[in-house]
Amino acid sequence: MRIKIGDVFQIETSKGLAFFQYVLKHDSMGSLIRILPNLHKDNNTDKINELVEQKELFFIHFPVGAALRRKIVCKVGNFQIPNGLVLPTKFRDKHIVRSEFISWHIVDYETYQIESVKKLTDEQLKLSPMGTWNDTLLIERLEEGWTLDKWI
Repeated sequence: MRIKIGDVFQIETSKGLAFFQYVLKHDSMGSLIRILPNLHKDNNTDKINELVEQKELFFIHFPVGAALRRKIVCKVGNFQIPNGLVLPTKFRDKHIVRSEFISWHIVDYETYQIESVKKLTDEQLKLSPMGTWNDTLLIERLEEGWTLDKWI
């Protein structure tokens, strides 16, 4: 099954269903998804229509195609990307050496130019993680209620 921009998928966690929307195929990073708010008891399509219009929790790269083929995720349907959605141009990542925090890396998504900062500004706190998460990490983070503002 081919995936298309706007496809919404569900992934099961021990605390309920989580939903995400496929928003971009990046040449080198792969599938970019937006994580939709909250965990849910069912996949009522009417509720998902409303859910897709809400602000995402964060963006992350995730191997959607592989997860779908392995039946780790299930396609719910294709929904319009919200009109006001702005795809991220920068991401952040912790720079850690020998278990010691050195700085934050602010990564430009187009050029991969890295800016190192010790302390994040309010705007930088809103940046999503750079990198790709597998299903195990995604489920773990969803179950623990992981959010960008807790990632400091």
